[in-house]
Amino acid sequence: MSVAYMTGNVPNGQLLLYVLIVACIGIPVLIMLLGYLIWQVNHKGRLKAFAKTPFDQVDKIGFFKTHTGDTSKWSFTDEIKEGNINGFTLRMDMSKEKGQRFIEFDIPVEWKKLDNGEFNRLTEEFKHYNAEFRIGSIAKHYDTRQQTIQTISDLKRDLELFTALLIKEGFEAKS
Repeated sequence: MSVAYMTGNVPNGQLLLYVLIVACIGIPVLIMLLGYLIWQVNHKGRLKAFAKTPFDQVDKIGFFKTHTGDTSKWSFTDEIKEGNINGFTLRMDMSKEKGQRFIEFDIPVEWKKLDNGEFNRLTEEFKHYNAEFRIGSIAKHYDTRQQTIQTISDLKRDLELFTALLIKEGFEAKS
């Protein structure tokens, strides 16, 4: 624009108005539209994963609907399931890292200091349960395409065994 002023070619007001409209209105609307489309794809994937047996029956073992992101002005609200087993709160959601075909149960735990040997031992043991450490929690994954668990009672038993393992290893539920 400064080149235009130095050469004497001053842009007309109509061009300036178009640039301002695109910059101030068009780009933010485009960004919001892309955010909505991404949320919509994730929402449809979550509904599809939650509709598969036995995950569609978690209400029978004490899980209830709850919302995530409902207080954020930067994200859309998502509906997940939450329950309590062996004193631990479990949040059932679609896995963000592994994709839409995986359901994860996120278990917030009080963090404890582990030396490298203990951490590696627990990591290997958790791999047998399709679980992994996260910051402030432990996540247990289920592949919805290759289900080894067919009934809701099998799912409940598996989650009870895993939370019993957490208790045995000295983890405590986050308060």
